[in-house]
Amino acid sequence: MMALAGTDNLNSRIVVAYLTFFFIALTLPCAFLYEKGARILFYWSAVFSIVGIIIEKWNNIRFSLPDKKAIAFLLLGMLFSVWSFYASHHSPSATEFYFTPGKRCLLAFIMIAYIAHITKSGVIKPQVIKRLSYLSLIAAFFSASSYAIVQAVLSDDRVVMGINRATMSAYIYSVLSLVIMKLLVDRKKGTAAIMAFFGLASLSLYVITLTQTRAAMIMHLVFILILFLQIFSSTKGKTMHLLFAVAMLVTAALSHHVIVNRLEGTVTEYSAFTHGNDQTSLGSRFTLWKVGMLAFEQSPLGQTQETRNAFIKDYLSQHGNSHSWALLYINVHLHNEFIQYASLFGLAGVGGLLWFFSVFAFMEIKHNKSLTPLAIMGLLTLLYGMTDVLMTSVEYIVVFSVLTVLVSTLTAERDR
Repeated sequence: MMALAGTDNLNSRIVVAYLTFFFIALTLPCAFLYEKGARILFYWSAVFSIVGIIIEKWNNIRFSLPDKKAIAFLLLGMLFSVWSFYASHHSPSATEFYFTPGKRCLLAFIMIAYIAHITKSGVIKPQVIKRLSYLSLIAAFFSASSYAIVQAVLSDDRVVMGINRATMSAYIYSVLSLVIMKLLVDRKKGTAAIMAFFGLASLSLYVITLTQTRAAMIMHLVFILILFLQIFSSTKGKTMHLLFAVAMLVTAALSHHVIVNRLEGTVTEYSAFTHGNDQTSLGSRFTLWKVGMLAFEQSPLGQTQETRNAFIKDYLSQHGNSHSWALLYINVHLHNEFIQYASLFGLAGVGGLLWFFSVFAFMEIKHNKSLTPLAIMGLLTLLYGMTDVLMTSVEYIVVFSVLTVLVSTLTAERDR
């Protein structure tokens, strides 16, 4: 009977572990097609992770200590949750809280910690989870790319894929595609791999231009060039370099109208701002950054959004700018990750964000002495966060945490 009970416990560990990873793998491609479906899959992944942890404890199995990546999500989740409880107490009529991002970060912590544990303890076969990870990444990339192109054919509007904002779609898609390209560059060599890289680079850059997101169009191209330089260092022939140049030129030609329109728009908006008009997308960002820093200076330990917004409105009114477009966005965010955190969460928010990027970008590069897929995720999130706010986006948290799990399983051997 004891032997039978032991077998049942082992079977339950394996079943729950595979179910958890299977739901995680499904979440990524679904995120670009049907956000609500991805949300449900993410929650089920977290539920199975919790069940898995309970089974481990029930069987007196020593649970591995969470790594820094899981802790980074834990700290953000605690930051969002504590601030939201404080803000809801002091501004009960307000609705702009971060309970949902906080909850998803805490669930991401549990999920990442559990998957890391079962991977290290060998509950599930490494070959199986690697295949599932690759399959999930590839399915997500091609389903997202196809959906974007279909949207572009059917409408002249900016493509959004399965997410309701073109900018967030661009950031998430950019991170995904560059991670895949980096994995390809690191794992495969030879002509076939290089040609595959060219294809992925061209297609992903074209899709990014369909979103018409300026920051993504620039940074995506920069990181493609960085990855190409890595290939260049091991490729002596000039033919491949010429093919890469042709691929980029063809992509630019297909998207020339978008590139020209966004460039002209940027010049026009900047010129308008220098003449005192911030009623543009770019101009309002400049104003938001300024008043956000002033709000942080006013309350360095943090404040409610209601209090911050009242300060911003008073400041703009006193300085003859009561019609600023910045007022349209202050109930959303200040279009800069660090300024948004500083203006609401104070020094604790800045510290938590610095730790997050230290773990995913700088420590990752220092430990591996190279630009890893996880480092690309961290750096892109940091750079895109200069003009937007990503880590309070519930969609971005889901995709980033799922990518963390999948990429970690694929690079686990190297990290050890």
